[in-house]
Amino acid sequence: MNRSAERPRRVARNQRGTTLIECVVAIVLFAIAAAAIGDLLTEQIRMQRSNGTTSTAISVAAGELEDVRTLNYANMANRSSTTVVDGVTYNLETSVAANAPQQNMKTVHTTVVWTEPTGAKSYTLHSIYTDVTH
Repeated sequence: MNRSAERPRRVARNQRGTTLIECVVAIVLFAIAAAAIGDLLTEQIRMQRSNGTTSTAISVAAGELEDVRTLNYANMANRSSTTVVDGVTYNLETSVAANAPQQNMKTVHTTVVWTEPTGAKSYTLHSIYTDVTH
């Protein structure tokens, strides 16, 4: 009979398997890293959505200023409206100040207000129009 088969195998100390404590520590470290990456991805998605709604608000405000520009100078007046884009409601307020900054000029302020999960946001565009018929 083969003597090596009868003898129990001796394992060197540096070749022993991992202990339960080592496995638990590895799992805990992996869980902490996964949680941190999950939070980072969640924040990235939130910021991407916020940037998208801000870009839309700027576009809505610019469109409103272009609409005001197409009006006859005498018909430029305060107005408000609401626009819904991709489920987000944008409230527009346009104010027109006559003879500002000088005679035969109108200053137009268009403010867009919308709400995000982080709270209310707003964006304002300003422009000056002049009466060229005088």
